[in-house]
Parts: sequence; C-alpha cells; structure tokens
Amino acid sequence: TIRHLAHHVHRLLKSSHRHKPLLPLDATDKLGFFFATLGLMIAAGGGIGGGGVLVPIYILVMRFSPKHAIPLSNITVFGGAVANTILNIRKRHPLADRPLVDWDLILVMEPLTIAGALIGAFLNKLLPEAILVISLVALLSFTAYKTLIKAIRMYKAETKAMLAEKGRARVREDGTKESELTRMARELEEEEEEEEDERAVVALLDDVDAGDDDENEDGDADVENGQQQKTAQKQQSNITDDDSSTFSSATELRDKEELAQILEEERHIPMGNVQVLVVTFAVVLFINLLKGGGAFHSPLGIQCGSPSFWASNGIMLGWIILVSIFARSYLVRRYEIKERCGYPYVDGDIKWDSRATIIYPLVCTAAGFFAGMFGVGGGIVKGPLMLAMGVHPKVSSASSACMILFTSFTATTSFVVFGLLDMEYAAICLSLGFVATLVGQIGLFYLMERFQRNSYIAFSIGGIVLLSAFLMTIQSLLSMADSGGPKPPTGLCTGKQ
Repeated sequence: TIRHLAHHVHRLLKSSHRHKPLLPLDATDKLGFFFATLGLMIAAGGGIGGGGVLVPIYILVMRFSPKHAIPLSNITVFGGAVANTILNIRKRHPLADRPLVDWDLILVMEPLTIAGALIGAFLNKLLPEAILVISLVALLSFTAYKTLIKAIRMYKAETKAMLAEKGRARVREDGTKESELTRMARELEEEEEEEEDERAVVALLDDVDAGDDDENEDGDADVENGQQQKTAQKQQSNITDDDSSTFSSATELRDKEELAQILEEERHIPMGNVQVLVVTFAVVLFINLLKGGGAFHSPLGIQCGSPSFWASNGIMLGWIILVSIFARSYLVRRYEIKERCGYPYVDGDIKWDSRATIIYPLVCTAAGFFAGMFGVGGGIVKGPLMLAMGVHPKVSSASSACMILFTSFTATTSFVVFGLLDMEYAAICLSLGFVATLVGQIGLFYLMERFQRNSYIAFSIGGIVLLSAFLMTIQSLLSMADSGGPKPPTGLCTGKQ
C-alpha cells in the first residue's frame, strides 16, 4: 500500500511540472476550485487570507507544482484582500467614531513582519526539511489551539452578557444561576438598604446643624477680633488663586483643544500612515526586482551570495528598521499627548507607550520570521497574534485583511516579473478569491449582527489555521514520500533562487 501511494504521488507531482491549459476544465479543476471556495469563505471573516489552505489544494487536487501553486495561491489571496478592503474601508469602529481598520497597528506590525520574513526565508534554505515540517505543524497546531480556546472564552462571555442584559438570569461568581423570584427579592432588599442609608445621612446633617448653632453663640467675639486678619489673608489668597486658576484654565483649554483635534483626526483615514506604508513596500519591491531570481535575471547582474546580493539585503533591512524607528517615535509622541489631554481609550485599544512600541514590534518580527521560514502567509500568524494582543475581533479582521492587501500585491508583482504566475489560471483565481471572500465576509457579518457574537471571527481564524496545519502536513509528508525521505539542507544559493 505504501509503495502504491508513493507511486501515485510520484506520478501526480511529475505531471504537475507541465500543467495542462485552463480550458477545457477537468474534474481536478472543478474539485480544486470548489474546495478553494470553501476555504476562502471560512477564512473571509478572520481576514487572514487562507494561503495555508490554498497551496495544498492547488498542489494535491489541481496537480500544480509548488513553484506555480504558491503564486496562484497568492493572487487568489490578493483578490480576497481587495474584497475585504472594499467592505471594511467604510466601516466604523464598533466602540468609537473612527475607521474600523487600525492604521497605527498596521504601521507597527507590517514593516517588521517583512524584516522577519526576509530572515526566516534565509533560514528556510539552511534547515533540514524534517525539522521545518515538524516545526510548522507544531506552530500551526499551537496557534490554532490558543485561538480556538480564546474563541470559546469569548463565546461564553458573550452568552453571559446577553443573559444578564435580558434579565433572564443572574450568574453568581460560583457559576450557579439564581431564579427570577430570588433576583426580585434581592433588588427589593437593595432598595430598602439605600433608603435607610439616606435617612441616616439626613439625621446626621440635622445633628451637625444643631451643633453649629450652639458654637456660633459662643464664638461671636472671636469672629469680630479676627475679622481684619482674615480679610488680609483672603486678599493675599485671592491674588494667588487668581494666578493659579488662570494657569490651570489655560492648561485645561489647551488639553481640550488637543483632545478635540485628535478625535477629529481619528475620524478619518490617516493618509500619512498609508503613504509611509506604500513607500515602504515600493522600496522593498524595487530592491527585490533589482536582485532578480528564478526566471527573471537581475538587471544589475547580481548573483546569489555575491557582495552585491548581501548589500541589497542589508539595504532592505536597514530601510525597514528606519521606517520602524520613525513609526515608534510618532506613536510614542502621540501617546504622550493622549495621556496629557485625557484621551478616552476603548476596549481593545493598545496604548503605544515606550514599552509597547518595543515589545509588540519584536513579537511581529518573530511572527514574520516564522512565516518566512515555513513559507506560509503572514496573515495566518498575525491574525491570531492580534487576538492575543487583545485587539477587538472586528478591528483585528479588518486590519489583517488590509495588511494582506499590501503583502499579496507586492508578492504578486514579483511573481509576474519572475514569470512564475500561470496567467490563464490567474484570472480565474483572482476572481474566485474576490467573489468567495465577498460572500463569506457578508455572510459572517450578517450572522454576527443577528446573534451579536464577535467570537465568530475568532472561530474563523482558529478553524482556518487548524485546517492549514492538517493540509500542509499531508502535503509535506507526500512530498517527502515522493523524494524518498526528508531532503537535506540545499544551501542558500543552491538550485534555483
């Protein structure tokens, strides 16, 4: 049986080197597009793309080689990202008057994710295949487990909140429920206690007033003797109080003006953040094109492993670090202004202080590193990461989809230039990604509004990560079976770049 399976996989992978034309569609095409549509609809709500599901489907079902399956998966994800962005760009934050997409979060996460992916891609060339497969399965399984556990907790919290809001039951700290009669008795007892407290306060004030009358009769002489001294002290105090109140009023007025300005700015998309991100990706894409690779030779004659090769990678990393330093300075300065003027944070907001602007970027770098090392999309790592950071699920989904729009467009451009994208299938995959994501997104948000559950987004993310772990494990095992076992490290510049 094992010999037969290995022979079948060998034939499958052999036939994928020269894939058939798009038309006429055969059974593998129809089945592959069907499964891809299901995967995209599940991934749509989480905004994580679904590349971890699409690549195995394109390889195992539609019989593409990995070097063509990955570009097709990427352009499919790009179509889905366009649909997500169109739907999310006009949506507002559920708890504040600002866009649903968190552009400050993207400004922090995206540049360093690219840097981590660049380093991880180098390590992918140097590690044995068996270690990569085991590490990939462990990472995706752990990520899926943590995300689904969080989704279950969110679901239970939402259920408890809805029950409390409707007044059907009150849940005690020990988890038991009290009956409706018990709840009414408790509320009546609380009202009686409040009335008794009010009567006690009134009686206490009456006693104080009576005591004050007695003391006033004995103290008239003292008041007359000290009247002039008090008058002089009041005049001096009034001068000091006037100066202090003037300074305090000016400070409060400035803080109110700054707060009003921040709130007004946040009502709109921060075009400065968008421009920084566009320029960052443009520079990275330009350097990648100059490096060349695969079917596209470097226009500058850069060879892998040469000094110019390492210089171009160093320039790319230096540029990303420079952008990240700028982003940190901007966010810390903005955080200090918000703290001074009493900015009203809402649930899920991240306070970008001097500590958060170091910790979270380092975590994003690690996420990009694993994404690059295992060859999976960044969304499959960043989506669960944002939920773990406490970001509101709707904000996490919209922001992740927007980040994927940048990365998938950049990668698709590279694949077109390198001649790795099957243009016949590309048009179908692009349309499929757009339509399936559009339908999945609309359907999930309808269910969320109907049942008032944001936890559906977390379930979507956890489910697609778990499915990716399963499918990519099968793909990796079949690939190793076809090649006679795990492959040794190929070296950074061995084989095709």
